[in-house]
Amino acid sequence: MKKKKNKLMILLVAVVVVLIAVFSVVSKMTAGPAPLPQVEVAAVTQGDIAQELDATGSVESERKKTFYSPVNGEIKEMDVTTGDMVKKGQKLITFDLETLEQENQKAELNVLAGRYEYQNTLKKSGEAAQKQADARANVGTLEDQVASWKQYVSDLKREISQITADDAADAAKKQKEAADALAEQERKLTEQYQKEVKLYQEKTLPEYKKELAEALEEKNRRMKEYYTADTEYQLAFETWSADQSAENRQVVSEKEEARSQAQIALTNAEAAYSQLEANPPVAPQAPAAVSKEIPDINASGDTALSTDTSQLQNELEEASATLAELQSELASQKAVAESDAGTITAEEKARMETTNNLTELEEKSLEELIAEGKKGIQAEFTGVISEAQVNQGASVTQGMQMFTLLSTEDVSIQINVSKYDYSKLKEGQKAEITLGGNTYQGTVTKINRIAVPNEKGTPMIGATVHIDNPDENIFLGVDAKVVIAAASAKGVLKVPTSVVNIGKEGSFCYVVEDGVIVKKPVETGLSSDSEVEITSGLSKGDAVVLDMGNYAEGDAVEAMNSETAGEEETQQ
Repeated sequence: MKKKKNKLMILLVAVVVVLIAVFSVVSKMTAGPAPLPQVEVAAVTQGDIAQELDATGSVESERKKTFYSPVNGEIKEMDVTTGDMVKKGQKLITFDLETLEQENQKAELNVLAGRYEYQNTLKKSGEAAQKQADARANVGTLEDQVASWKQYVSDLKREISQITADDAADAAKKQKEAADALAEQERKLTEQYQKEVKLYQEKTLPEYKKELAEALEEKNRRMKEYYTADTEYQLAFETWSADQSAENRQVVSEKEEARSQAQIALTNAEAAYSQLEANPPVAPQAPAAVSKEIPDINASGDTALSTDTSQLQNELEEASATLAELQSELASQKAVAESDAGTITAEEKARMETTNNLTELEEKSLEELIAEGKKGIQAEFTGVISEAQVNQGASVTQGMQMFTLLSTEDVSIQINVSKYDYSKLKEGQKAEITLGGNTYQGTVTKINRIAVPNEKGTPMIGATVHIDNPDENIFLGVDAKVVIAAASAKGVLKVPTSVVNIGKEGSFCYVVEDGVIVKKPVETGLSSDSEVEITSGLSKGDAVVLDMGNYAEGDAVEAMNSETAGEEETQQ
């Protein structure tokens, strides 16, 4: 019976397996092939591309003029200062020319004075010749008088020197006696100092060190007692924490009180040690050098001469003065006697005439300056006042810098671009400039030929963008945004910038062809922020993969246009 049952079970299992296999085959035949994964693509389109270059920079004036004072005078009126806007032809400064007119009158008088001086010189020329003859006659008499007074002065000096030498010897003797007395005083002071040092070293200092050591020992002992009391308190506290009985609580209180007392004792010991350490005994001070107090008759001159030489000194001074006068007069008479007679040479006469001519020219120059000063200072063009160094009421001199005028009609933006973008710049390119909420048109007028590193060390190329249509809203020195129309292309093939990849062999895109992802090399041209031109490698309508994700070249996929994908997501 058991064998029959086993055979029946085996037969049933076989039938079930066969049925399952048949069902599986039938299901596959009726279900059809599995669906392919979908990948989002964008079609290659044809249209226009505008390549733009964004930059920022500061507004600067292309034209400026620094004004200098044409005259010496005072600024009578000046109603502008740094930062003020002025119009072409506006009067900026008027001068008070009263001082300059006075100088002009002075120049006229100088011309007249020069003429009188020339005539006076001619007259004095004859008088000088006569004076020379008189001087030659006086030289012999003056030489005899000078020799006599020289001998008298020499005798007075010799007599005073002898008296001074005698008094100096007497003063030296007194000085030696004073030095001996001071030396004895210094010896006594030194002996007293040595005694004080010995007492300090043998008694005062050892006693202090001993007291300090005892205080330190006491501080250390109190510190040890405190640490012991603190340890006992911590142990008692841990015991009480484990068993909070009244007996353990009593022990904790006792130990805490003992620790407090130990801490007070430690604080007192530390204070006593610090007080003692901060106030060591003062060592004896060495006495000052007594020898410095010895009077020096040669240096100080405090010791008076015992013999009065004032009468002789007065005589010597009077004699020396008389001798000096005679010598001076003799020198003058010799100079007159040996000099030229004082007649005017042809060259001297020509020099004086030239000086008079220069004075007359200076007078004419002042008249021209007055005429220039009356005009004042006017703005030669519309702009902004910069670097004003004077104001109303200030005194100015000819050639003094007063202020600078920066044009707001000839302005430009100074920009910097990186090494990746400078090749896109060309002189003559148009630009759109945004400044303070206003938009202006501009033109690239200059590109620097040398790169300058910025604060991060990156080489930057500078360029100038001229503002073609400035107005009264232009502000100098502020930042402006510049968008340069670098290049454009019309009717070219283009794709989104994100689908172009760069490899070792160049640029490429992934394209879905016949349901398979294919890698295609491409060549690119112009590019904007969102699109790039395809010059070769793709055709209009090709389905370019937007995002490869986990896909790879050769995968079978179903292309789904990016616009269609967006509609399906919206419907879901």
